[in-house]
Amino acid sequence: MNNNGIHRKKDSARIVWDSKPRRAPNPKDIEFQTAEVVIPNPETAGQLPMSFQDKILGEEELDKQKMNPVRNGVSNGVNRLIWGDNLLAMQALLNQGYEGEINLIYIDPPFDSKADYSHKIKLGETEFTKEPSVIERLAYKDTWAGGTDSYLDMLYPRLQLMKRLLAPDGSIYVHLDWHVGHYVKVMMDEIFGKENFVNEIVWHYRRWSAPSSKFQNMHDVIYLYARDNDKRFFNQLYQNYANPEWIEDTVRVFQDGKLVRQKDEAGNYVKRTKENVGVPMHDV
Repeated sequence: MNNNGIHRKKDSARIVWDSKPRRAPNPKDIEFQTAEVVIPNPETAGQLPMSFQDKILGEEELDKQKMNPVRNGVSNGVNRLIWGDNLLAMQALLNQGYEGEINLIYIDPPFDSKADYSHKIKLGETEFTKEPSVIERLAYKDTWAGGTDSYLDMLYPRLQLMKRLLAPDGSIYVHLDWHVGHYVKVMMDEIFGKENFVNEIVWHYRRWSAPSSKFQNMHDVIYLYARDNDKRFFNQLYQNYANPEWIEDTVRVFQDGKLVRQKDEAGNYVKRTKENVGVPMHDV
C-alpha cells in the first residue's frame, strides 16, 4: 500500500499511452496463398508431403492439412517465407496450430527514426519516387505521423502475438536503438514478464565521426526475453581472449571465490584435455 492508501501489485509497472489497445488480437481464419514452392535438393523431395513433390501446385491440388507445417505438435519439415502484414500472418499462424511451437523469434522493427526509406529513381533531370504499397509503407517508412503513440500502437499487439507463438523453452530477440528502446523495454516487461528478461545485448559499431554537440551514437541494443526463464534453451557461445597470452593449457576452477589453477593429488597442475574454446561471450 502506498502513501495514498492504494494497493499495488508487485512489479506492476507498465507503459501507458492514450491509444493503447485494450484487448489482445485474436487468431483469424486467414488462408495463405502459395506463390512458389522451392525444393533446393531434388534428391530429398520424396521426404516432403505429397502436395509438394510435383513442384507445381494448383489451387485445386492444395492439401491444407499437408500445407500446415505443424500437425498435432509435430513439424513436417516444410519452411515458409511469408510476405505480408506480420500482424495478419501471426494471427493466421496461431489459427493453424503454431501456438507455443516457435523456438526462436528475432525481429528488427522500425526504430521510430522519422526516416523515409522510399525508393527514388533519377532519369535524366527528373527524379521519381516509387509509391509504396500499404504493406511496404509499414516496412519502408519509419515516419509515424501519429508520433510515438502510433509506433507503440503498431508494436504492442505484435509482441502479444509473438508471446503466444513462442514455445515454453523459446526466446525472442528485439533489435532497437536509442529512439524507442527504453519504451519497448518497459512494454516487454509487461508482456513477457520482468522475470523473463535475460539480456540487454549492446551491438557496438564504428562509423565516421562528425562534429556534434553530444556523444556519438555508435550502438544499438537487442533485448533478449524468454517465454519462461526457467525452461529456456541457451546454446553457450564463446569468443576469443582479448589477449592471446592469457590462453593456458591448464584447468582453472573457483576456490573460495577465487579462480585458481587446479592441482591433482600429487600437487601437479591439471592439464587441459579439451581445446580452449575461449571465454563465454559477453553482452557487448
